[in-house]
Amino acid sequence: MQVRLVITNQASNESSNYALVVDEKIILGRHLESPVPLQGEGLSRHHFALMVVDDALTVEDLSSNGTWLNGALLKGQAPARIASGDMIEVPGHEIRVLVQDPATTPRPQVEAPAAMVPEEPEKSTAVTVAALKILEPREITLLLFATLSFALMWFILNR
Repeated sequence: MQVRLVITNQASNESSNYALVVDEKIILGRHLESPVPLQGEGLSRHHFALMVVDDALTVEDLSSNGTWLNGALLKGQAPARIASGDMIEVPGHEIRVLVQDPATTPRPQVEAPAAMVPEEPEKSTAVTVAALKILEPREITLLLFATLSFALMWFILNR
C-alpha cells in the first residue's frame, strides 16, 4: 500500500513529505532504521507502527509517551484504522496520512534498494521500506577512511 506522510515539526513549523510503501508493517520513531527520521524529546526509538491489516492501513502505538490519532490517545489500545487525511500526533510532530489509491498510483516494475532522495520541488523522500539499509556510524567512518586512503594513494601515484 502506498502512503504519503506530511510531517510537520511543531517546534520549527517545517513540513516534509515522505512516500512509503507499506507491505506489512513498518515501525517509525527515533531508531536509525526508521524510514522517516523523527527526532525530539518524548519520542521512542520504536514509537508507532503502520500496518496493513485486511487491506486497510492501521496505526499501533508502541511508545511510553503515547500516539494520538485525530486527537484520540491510542496508548494501550488495539491498532486503529487510518483513513486518508487522518492526523497522527506524536511528541513534537503532526503527521498527515494520505493513503494513495493503488488504482491511480503506478507501481514500479522492479523494486531496487531506494535511497532517501528528495523529489522536486517539495522536500520529499521516496522510500521502499523492505529494501532500506541505513549504515551504522562505524560503517560510515570505515567507508570515509577507505575513500580518503584511495584518494591519497591516487594523488601520490599520479604526481
